[in-house]
Amino acid sequence: MKKRVVVLIGIILGSIFLYYAFGVFSSSVGWYGYQKWKYRVGTSTIEKSKQRKVFVKELNYKIIDSAHLNGFDFKPYIEKGFRYGYHSMEDTRIDRFSHYPYNLSYEKNKKDSIVLNIFPEDIEKLDSSDVVWGYLKQPYLRDTIRIEIEGVGKQKGTIKIW
Repeated sequence: MKKRVVVLIGIILGSIFLYYAFGVFSSSVGWYGYQKWKYRVGTSTIEKSKQRKVFVKELNYKIIDSAHLNGFDFKPYIEKGFRYGYHSMEDTRIDRFSHYPYNLSYEKNKKDSIVLNIFPEDIEKLDSSDVVWGYLKQPYLRDTIRIEIEGVGKQKGTIKIW
């Protein structure tokens, strides 16, 4: 009888140890391994931007020279640049020490089938940029930005943002 109790307690304690060991290993390989808190990020919708309290303002835009863009929705906006918290993607750390504290972001549907590219000559109108966002020193655009629309289903067009 005593052996059964000792074996049962051993199995329970071993299971608890393995459960916590797996959690520590998973965190070190996953969240802490990728170090997501180091990199500047942005939101993909205005609603998420408002939830994180980084939304600044929505911008005006007009789609011109479009073809086959049925059901395409687009909304450009400016938000404060931020990083994830040290322990969670739900935490928001506003990027206060950047030379470019604002993101030019946009909300769009059809994420997988439509690609948006800023015209090369318009990239120079932004203070800085990378593949995904434009970065700004001030919370406004100095000039009109044009974005080219390319889609898998022959969708084409140009968006002017001001």
